[in-house]
Amino acid sequence: MKRSLIAVALAFIAATLAAQSQIITTVDPEQAAKVMKIAIPFPELTPPASSANAAPVASEVIHAPFYSVLTRDIAASGVFAIAPIPPNVPASTNLAKQIGADFALKMTVWTERNAQTNADDIVVEARLFDTTGGQPFGKRYRGVVASLSLMAHSLTTDIVRAIYGKPGIFLSRIAFASDRTGNWEIWLMDWDGQNQRQITQHGALSILPSWAPDNERMVYTSFARGTSDMYIVNRRGGGRIRVPTNLALNTSATFSPVGNDIAFVGSVNGNPDIYLIKDDGTNVRRLTTSATIESTPEWSPNGRQISFTSGRSGTPQIYVMDAEGTNVRRISFEGEWNDDAAWSPDGEQLAYTSRVNGRFQIRIMNLVNGQSRIIAGEGSNEQPAWSPDGRWIAFQSNRSGKWQLYRMRIDGNDIQQLTSSGENKEPDWSKKIE
Repeated sequence: MKRSLIAVALAFIAATLAAQSQIITTVDPEQAAKVMKIAIPFPELTPPASSANAAPVASEVIHAPFYSVLTRDIAASGVFAIAPIPPNVPASTNLAKQIGADFALKMTVWTERNAQTNADDIVVEARLFDTTGGQPFGKRYRGVVASLSLMAHSLTTDIVRAIYGKPGIFLSRIAFASDRTGNWEIWLMDWDGQNQRQITQHGALSILPSWAPDNERMVYTSFARGTSDMYIVNRRGGGRIRVPTNLALNTSATFSPVGNDIAFVGSVNGNPDIYLIKDDGTNVRRLTTSATIESTPEWSPNGRQISFTSGRSGTPQIYVMDAEGTNVRRISFEGEWNDDAAWSPDGEQLAYTSRVNGRFQIRIMNLVNGQSRIIAGEGSNEQPAWSPDGRWIAFQSNRSGKWQLYRMRIDGNDIQQLTSSGENKEPDWSKKIE
């Protein structure tokens, strides 16, 4: 948890997808506003006669990495509810009418020889039928077997966009720190916890990842040189650079959503304060000058404000200031200890860690009226990170006896554990919907 940076500060100072074709039509906005029923039969595995070099694919090849992922995404979309269907009935307008659904999704999956790679690709053809006989969506995807879950995320995203008018978050990613290899390193996973992969190789404490607004880069802290330094790396693990500051402490960094500034915690003469720096290491500016420890800066979505934690009131509390360091005001008053603030994508709410009666839980504050509510859970639940659509929160919890990452809706429902190997902390959700 970023709260631990206070102790750290004191201690230190003392697979590619290609779309083949698509059909998308406009759907009535009133229809898109409600949760709609959709029938999703298992994909047909016989290739169309028109496809050359095509061959059937075994059902077990696509069941877990594609069909299961697709149906979980659809169920979590908030746009669709999956309708129960009779066995062995193909997707069609008649099926939708028969079971009282709004749509039926027909999918055909086969393998096809890729002339460039001389290997077999998986091809997925998807068509959405409505009850009028129309097809508001159709698209074909292809890729290697290892990309099947990505195909499922892409298909769900496209269907939600076609019907709802906005894409889903199923191609978003969560960055986090994990010790599963023996050292804390930066890792990445899909929104549902799949495809977990390590992207740093420092062999030393590397923590606190934070996404750039373009979803291509992350800034994080590493002690690879024996001191706390900020590094920037791309999401594939390449292009790593160190951001020099000439300060004694460099941590808790976060990209501005506009421009190329990074807010971070730095120190001069042993006092941690909030600083800004350009992502090329130039133009260092100090924003706070309090004699107490300041930590965990986070930008508002429009880049005009920065929240941070300060002990100036006697206990750690959440403050907000303008991006120039002016107009500082305290905004958290409930809870004995408040830290790790994160702004909702619309800028109207803050989620943060709050200690109440000796336990840490997630608190969400409405910045318009100042009211807040606790989302309680087992164990300690800390360091919230918003999904880019504002409907979900990722967080860390020790409810299992070890620190793991979880995901839940902002009302506290639909909790899913995302990690299980080693210990895992400090989630940060990618910033935009792709």
